[in-house]
Amino acid sequence: CDSSNVIRSNVMFHKCVSNPFISVGKRKTPILDAKQHVCARRDKSTLESRFLNAIKGYGVFATALIEEGSFIAEYRGALRDAGKCVPDAYSYYFIYNDTRYCVDASVDDGSLGRLINDDSNPNSKMKVIPVNDVPHLCLFALRDIQPGEEITYDYGGYDLP
Repeated sequence: CDSSNVIRSNVMFHKCVSNPFISVGKRKTPILDAKQHVCARRDKSTLESRFLNAIKGYGVFATALIEEGSFIAEYRGALRDAGKCVPDAYSYYFIYNDTRYCVDASVDDGSLGRLINDDSNPNSKMKVIPVNDVPHLCLFALRDIQPGEEITYDYGGYDLP
């Protein structure tokens, strides 16, 4: 995305192509944080991957406190119509504006969102965040997550989030 900032008083307007985002003062809303990371195509610096075991593979861990409600990571990959996606461990299906989509994260692009593991008692939740009318899958903290704690979410069924 082509990003630029304009400061008026203590309100900053962020644009990623033609979509403005607003933050007041130095505080950033979790949605603004998510959109900025989506546009920058980068992970937060407060995350790291670790190899767990041969069954689970890798996991993603907090390196600093992540507060409840905060943006954690984007589940990044190729956005496709659901019918054009091959189901595998890295395919995430969802509905946005009455259309079924899939994010195919089977190609390792170095992003951490694809390594976040499933848990029946998760500490994060997936939400669809549109940026310039394109849906992006973003994880947000359900509660405070402590440094060293693994980030997890409930993979759920076919039609989540």
